[in-house]
Amino acid sequence: MQARGLTTVESLLIAAAFIIVGVIGVLTFQGIGKSAAESLRANAIVTADRGGFDVTVEVLNGKVSAVYVRYGPSGGQLSAPIVGSCIVAQNSQIQTNVPSTNLLLVAGQSATCRFTATLQSGVQYTYVVYAIDANSGKSIQIAKGVVTVGIS
Repeated sequence: MQARGLTTVESLLIAAAFIIVGVIGVLTFQGIGKSAAESLRANAIVTADRGGFDVTVEVLNGKVSAVYVRYGPSGGQLSAPIVGSCIVAQNSQIQTNVPSTNLLLVAGQSATCRFTATLQSGVQYTYVVYAIDANSGKSIQIAKGVVTVGIS
């Protein structure tokens, strides 16, 4: 019995299989890197008074198309999402009364929004701030906390 080597066709098929697997691997890892690089990251600073919440949102990475707040007394149910009115610097101009559902903020930009709500002095409230990722359309929690409304 004589050992037989691979034919040219078999060698080409094996080489093609390795190349295809390699290309699929590279494309997969590029997609993972791209989605991680474009994912939304943002900070939010929240203050509250009897008239509602002031939220300053700073986009660190990605794009934000909307911001909204849910709140409720600590230990209770959160409200439905509320929409605010924002101040945004876009195109070298300050724009006021921009609805928080109509933003387009990119990395490095920020907005300050007022979310009107009737809050009681001395009551502790839990709040959650959400941003809508403009690339994926997903709602992402960017801040959560507790605040006690003062007397003034």
